Amino acid sequence: MAESFVVDIADSLLGKLASYAYEEASRVYGVYKDLQGFKDTLSIVSGVLLDAEHKKDQKHGLCEWLRQIQNICFDAEDVLDEFELQDKRKQVVEASGSTLV
Repeated sequence: MAESFVVDIADSLLGKLASYAYEEASRVYGVYKDLQGFKDTLSIVSGVLLDAEHKKDQKHGLCEWLRQIQNICFDAEDVLDEFELQDKRKQVVEASGSTLV
């Protein structure tokens, strides 16, 4: 069921944002406040997604809305994955003593 998958993705994103590694990396890159705001917003959206899942059979527009939210969550996951990749690259460069990125 695609709709419950959206809730799973949102929960996964929240888990990533709550991790120590993301908090530390976001401080290093100066985006800590931005990620905290995103985490707060995503927490609210997660609750709304759960409500929408329970009402989707009664409201036909919710299915389309949930599909669009799923796409947004995929995009957000891609952004966080890229953020994590850049942080790992930085760690490797620092560990090797190289100035090449």
